[in-house]
Amino acid sequence: MKTERILVTGASGNVGLETLRALINDATRERFEVIAGVRNPAKPIATIPIQPDGTVALDFANSATFEVALRGIDRVLLVRPPQLADVALYFKPFMEAMKRASVRQVVFLSLQGVENNPVTPHHKIEKLIVDSGLPYTFLRPSFFMQNLSTTHRDEIRLRNEIFVPAGNGRTSFIDVQDIGEVAALSLTSQTNEFINQSYELTGSEALTYSEVADVLTDVLGRKITYRNPSILQFIWQKWHKETVPLGFTLTMVALYTVAKLGKAAVLTQETERLLNHPPRTFRQFAEANRSVWMP
Repeated sequence: MKTERILVTGASGNVGLETLRALINDATRERFEVIAGVRNPAKPIATIPIQPDGTVALDFANSATFEVALRGIDRVLLVRPPQLADVALYFKPFMEAMKRASVRQVVFLSLQGVENNPVTPHHKIEKLIVDSGLPYTFLRPSFFMQNLSTTHRDEIRLRNEIFVPAGNGRTSFIDVQDIGEVAALSLTSQTNEFINQSYELTGSEALTYSEVADVLTDVLGRKITYRNPSILQFIWQKWHKETVPLGFTLTMVALYTVAKLGKAAVLTQETERLLNHPPRTFRQFAEANRSVWMP
């Protein structure tokens, strides 16, 4: 008998999809129902390889969707859509709606080091959640390995290069699959272990982008070069040539500057402790996703 309903936002994205996968495959699956919150439930979601038990309309830009989306929901995975940065406008009403719906836990996908970075939307959302009194779990992962198979896929696939301004700084990468498994653990826990806790999630290695390029060279069987452009070269390439929106381009600049300054290399034991197995390595990730970088 299903006794709980879990709402997964961002179910078609990296973390949402892997959380959905982990929930559907959970050994205690009979206890809960998994609902995907999507902007347009009339649009088929057959492209999502792991199907939820149901879908519901949820648009953070339309607070009129909140009440129905949260009806009967016990726990929520909250993933901020990257284009929504006005926390007071889009997320404060959602916190209020979760309170009215008596949500028992919100698991928020945050950001490594966010507690020391008050200008980020993630920091402000964390504060909103704490101030609301909602029981929370904050997941603060490091840099996604999947950024190399999505955002930077074509430069690797078509140009055989990694084009990021990260200097020789090291980055503590994590596979999104590990994040999804931790999210599912916290959303299905029958104890208070995860309540009002924050977890800094990383992989087990911090790599330079030259080392990342070496691994990809080995796995793909062709030379992949780390270009290490200047910030101006990077902005020109992404914004002007590839027509990436300027705001997103500048966000990437900020992230890679953190790596360049040597501040993205922090490793923790949290992922391994929670999952009871070592985090997936970048080589394992590259081998599993080899096809996405083939010309």
